[in-house]
Amino acid sequence: MKRARLELVNSYESLMIAKTCKSNTTSGKVIYTLENPESIIYLGKKDILFNQLIACEKLIDYAKDNNDLEVIQTEINELKLMLDLVS
Repeated sequence: MKRARLELVNSYESLMIAKTCKSNTTSGKVIYTLENPESIIYLGKKDILFNQLIACEKLIDYAKDNNDLEVIQTEINELKLMLDLVS
């Protein structure tokens, strides 16, 4: 009989990828995709927010213009505020 092996995920590694998207009605927003969708089960709100923050900070290097940079900075500020409230 095989034993199931539980793989623990280090919550300080980025589990998400952030991307910016624009629409005709808004200046843009940041969206997130999970690299491993099953890992979300083991994360709490604080871990999810922290991973979104890491992904957003990585996204700064790939900003195409000032509008993208402004959207990313706004998202980072909101995530930091939410992390402070959750902590």
